Order: sequence, then structure tokens, then C-alpha cells
Amino acid sequence: PEPPPAAAKCRGSQVTAAPKDYCGLSDARFCFDKFEKTYMKENASRLAPGLAKIRSPGCFPHGVSIATMGYYRTGSTLLYNTVRLWSALGAGDSLVAGWMCKDPRELGIGVKGAPQEDCTVVCKDHAWREGTSNHFNKLFMSHRDPFYSVCSRKLMDVWCAMDQTGRKGPVQWDEVYAFKAKCKADPELEAKETTKQCRMLMTAQADIYYARQASNGQVAYDMLMLDYQKDPSTEVKNIALAMGICEEAATDKGLVEFVVAMGRELKAHPDKDMGITQMHDVHTKEQRKKKCSNLEEWMRSDEKCRKWMDASASYTANGVLQGMQAEGK
Repeated sequence: PEPPPAAAKCRGSQVTAAPKDYCGLSDARFCFDKFEKTYMKENASRLAPGLAKIRSPGCFPHGVSIATMGYYRTGSTLLYNTVRLWSALGAGDSLVAGWMCKDPRELGIGVKGAPQEDCTVVCKDHAWREGTSNHFNKLFMSHRDPFYSVCSRKLMDVWCAMDQTGRKGPVQWDEVYAFKAKCKADPELEAKETTKQCRMLMTAQADIYYARQASNGQVAYDMLMLDYQKDPSTEVKNIALAMGICEEAATDKGLVEFVVAMGRELKAHPDKDMGITQMHDVHTKEQRKKKCSNLEEWMRSDEKCRKWMDASASYTANGVLQGMQAEGK
């Protein structure tokens, strides 16, 4: 039998204050990408029991606002898409999702009496918009061995940027390009850049955690990328449970296999349906070996960075966050 449709009193098209590139704002752009639509069609009978569970009354938390806020190059896009797909399965056309975490109260989501009260929002961002850290029902984070995060930034050429602090007047691009070239060619300068990048990532994680904790909010789940790589099914289940999805649906074999398959597809074809997935480059061992051979040694020369690396970038070992907490920033 056909599973019941995802039920909610709201439709995404009613969330008119959402960023215009969100999925779910019109019937022409639901929050499933092409691969997911095809998978659902080809595996309809296998998915039907799980869809019936997640769409049964009380299983999916309609009206929830979820921010996925992993800092740069930590699997944050994979995390976002895992939450997005679970939400699309449970919320159907009452889901809106995309880049930039706008205050859910401005969208009307979760606001008592608003037409959008029972809609669901899933957003991806790398920093809180001012004053919003306590307005999302759920915050999801991701973290990863800092070496891989820093190396990815180098491979994307987010690297050796000239400090523009205090500059007056227009940017002098000849100077910028000359500095970048010198930095990449000079081991001493590049070593400084490497520790600077590590500290910047620590600060990005610390800012998100500190603001959430300062407003008495919790982190629903913080995914370690290595755990996902070792056992994606368990991480997919853990994320669903942390979202508030009922256990019967969160552990349904057909649904879990679907969400895991989506993750494989993202890695295999990162350039497909980027408007839905927000996906970007995937890097290889060969690229890392060629371009990042010195980074780990340089990162470990910084005490705070070394401790963070030894803890696989856990927030509990983040010296920048510890400093903020001690100072009551």
C-alpha cells in the first residue's frame, strides 16, 4: 500500500520570509534532488514501511527549526544533507531548507498562531546570524581531524590571504597576489599560515558553541566525520534520533539505507543538484599527499592546535573556547 503523505498544516510556499534560494518554497522545487527522486521511485516498496512510520502522527517533530552549523571543511555539508533528507521524508512539502540560518521566528516557524507554525526549516551556515543562537530548536555540529580541514582549505586555495586590517582605500591586487605567491614559496611564512588557519577553525567552532551555551542552548549532536566514514548507518540513525524522529522510523532499515546512499552519491557526484545539496569539492589522498605533506608538523608546533588535533577537534579540547568560557566573553 502507498504510505500516507507527510502531514502538516503548513506548506513551504507559505514561508515567504525565507531566503529566496531555499528549496521547498514552491511546488516546482521540493527538497529532494534528482538522485533522491529516482531512488524513491525505484525503491518504492522497500521505502513504504519506513515512510508510513515517519509520517505517522507524532513521529516527525513538525514545526521544528534545525541549524546545521559545522565549521568549514568538517563534513558540514554531508551533515546538512542528512538532516535535510530525513526532514524531507518526514515533513514533505512543509519543509524549507537551504543556505543561511535566518531567525526562524522571522519565518513564522514554531511561532504559535502563525500560518507557518507547523512548517519545518533546516539551514546550513558556518556562523550565527546576530541574536539567533537561542532561537533554533536544534543545533547540529560536525568536526573532523583538523589536518584534513586545514588541508582542504589549502587545496581550495583559501590560503595565504594578505591581512587587510587597517587598510584605507581600495585593495591593491598586485600586492595581494605577490604576498600569496611569496607565502606559498616561503616555508616560514607558510608555517605561520598553517597555524593561523588552525586557530581560525578553532575560533569558528568556539564561536558557535559559546553563543549557544551562553543562551542556555544545547547541541543536539556533534558528528565526528571519521565515525561517519567508519559506520555511516549508525551516524544516520543517531542524527535522526537527535532530530526527535521516533525510533521506529529512525532505525528503519529501508530509510537508513536511503539516507546512506544519498551520502555516497554526494561524494561520487558533488557537482549534481548543488542548489539543493549545497555541495562542493571532494579531495583525494593523492591531492593531500602532494600539497599538504608539511601541514601536520606545522600545526603541531602550536600548543593549542596540537591539543585540539589530539582530541580529533572535540570542542572539549578547544583552547579558544576554554578561554572564552574563562573570561565570560
